[in-house]
Amino acid sequence: MLLVHVLFETWAQVMTGPTSEDPRVNLETAAQWPKTLKSGLYLLLAALTVGKVAADRLWHRFRTGADLALLVLGLVMVLAGVLNDSSLTLMGEALFVYFRGVLIFYALRAADIDEVMVRRLLLVVGALVGLNVLVAVVQMVVGEPAYSVLGWVDLTWAEQSRAQGLLSHPNHLGHVLGLALLGFIAWAAVNDRIRFVWWLVASVVALALSATQSRESLLGVLVAGVLVAILVPRGARRVLGVCLILLVCTMAQIVARPDNRAEWERRIGNVVAGVYNPAGSERSPQGTPTGAASRPAQSTPTGAASRPAQGTQPTPTAPKTSAGAVEPKPTARSSPTGAGSPSPTPAREIRVLYLQQVVDILPRQPLLGFGIGQFGGVVAQKNNPDWHKNPKLGPEGFNRYGFQAVQIDSFWLHLVMEVGILGLVVFLAWLVLIVWPLASPLLRARRPVPRPSNAAAMLWGVTAVVFAGVAAFLSPAFEDPLLPALLWAIVGIAWWARRSDREPEVLVGAANTASADPVSDPSGDPDTDSRMRSTEGTQAVLRGVRRPVPPD
Repeated sequence: MLLVHVLFETWAQVMTGPTSEDPRVNLETAAQWPKTLKSGLYLLLAALTVGKVAADRLWHRFRTGADLALLVLGLVMVLAGVLNDSSLTLMGEALFVYFRGVLIFYALRAADIDEVMVRRLLLVVGALVGLNVLVAVVQMVVGEPAYSVLGWVDLTWAEQSRAQGLLSHPNHLGHVLGLALLGFIAWAAVNDRIRFVWWLVASVVALALSATQSRESLLGVLVAGVLVAILVPRGARRVLGVCLILLVCTMAQIVARPDNRAEWERRIGNVVAGVYNPAGSERSPQGTPTGAASRPAQSTPTGAASRPAQGTQPTPTAPKTSAGAVEPKPTARSSPTGAGSPSPTPAREIRVLYLQQVVDILPRQPLLGFGIGQFGGVVAQKNNPDWHKNPKLGPEGFNRYGFQAVQIDSFWLHLVMEVGILGLVVFLAWLVLIVWPLASPLLRARRPVPRPSNAAAMLWGVTAVVFAGVAAFLSPAFEDPLLPALLWAIVGIAWWARRSDREPEVLVGAANTASADPVSDPSGDPDTDSRMRSTEGTQAVLRGVRRPVPPD
């Protein structure tokens, strides 16, 4: 139910209340019940999970290195908050946003799921993904009418020829389709024979993904695909074939659609301009930063909708720019016609400017950062819209360049500024410990060892984490309203597959150990002795097994 809800949350807001045509509005005039319901479902899931673990005494399942790393990470985050005067409420809200998706991971580990339940879950979510694929393809072919008929009043993405499906942002749809395509890649890597119909389905998904023009999703799939080719060499050709299909579809979109091509050109140009005109270079000789007067980008940033600054109204006739670009207003000081005045600063990529500022500001408090809930996230924006003026960030604070996004468009920048280098290292260690139990059997399978029966599910879990890590450079990723729920559901299924794959090995090992125990028959019959040893060994194993695992 939770996974279904997150896939329909934004569209439900659009259909149940009025929205603004200004893409910077964070659906504040729309109904808020979908967000409240989502938070309630997360909390209910947490309560049911704790109750299940306590009732069935399943604490032993949660003594892994990943669980210990998560505990340490939580303590580091709390310590960073305490040392930076974050209130208990603020820390609680920040931790909830950071780890709400992880609740799904723990719920799946606590539940007694089986192959049938997993298949039903995948069928339900797969049907919703298929619906979004269909809508995305129609939007790609039909254009603006396919957006309006679904109730969207902000047609920014239609004007840029970027499909969004039933989701609020093309990058959200890119995340969903990227994870789905990685599921096919994982399955194709461990199966030697793939029917043509499945290749056709994967090609349609790749086409829909290319229609979103989600750069972070494209990079995430390609990086994860290369990793799969390394882990499973025998399936490398099939994996790289899927990656090639995605690349061809993406290039075809760029060549055939002028809007897409212009967007890529703007993006590349803005990145180059940001490198050659770094943050702070726009200051005039009098020391006044022209970035303060910069016009905010008109399109919604990746993974987080934005809203106009308080007390200001957007200009309807202003030309639109690409998301994440900053175009300063011409001023008397920056006018090219003014004698002796500096040249106007060109449009620059906002993520580049933010990264440059982080490099300058983080050394002030490098170890534990500036406190959770206090920098560039939805919690910081809600608690203090002027978070960027925090004196700890320096006399000039953090220059947002007029970009009034609710959340910084890079999870890794946001994380390191809130919890410092120590928090970043612990977070990465936690992800490694999440992935290692899934990747290690696949590495062993490269040698003459039987391949795990659930290798595809485990491989999907590994690639999903890699995908999210790559996307986190260009989006909120692990704090996103949609991606974490899908990500941790996939990882939870992968851990279930690993556990169900190991339990038969444990049974066989225990049976062999038990059967080796000396059991003597008073009659001295060797055949009877052997049967008694086998029977008692089997009974000893069955007494230690709570539930049999169905064969693959």
